[in-house]
Amino acid sequence: MESIPGILSESIKGLDREEKWSDLWYIFKPKGFEKTLAEMDSKEREERRKIDGSVQAMQEFAKWYEREK
Repeated sequence: MESIPGILSESIKGLDREEKWSDLWYIFKPKGFEKTLAEMDSKEREERRKIDGSVQAMQEFAKWYEREK
């Protein structure tokens, strides 16, 4: 599995959207960003994808996390 640099927010932040793939959406802040994925608008999320190409890796992490909790 790829590693995706970032930090976890101290609280749940952001909006529920169709693009949501896991509850991690509300707490993960990718490196270089001050917002969680759920706080980002479409343009910000697309910019992040261009920078780190991490969409698939984050989805795989979410699957693992759901199995382990």
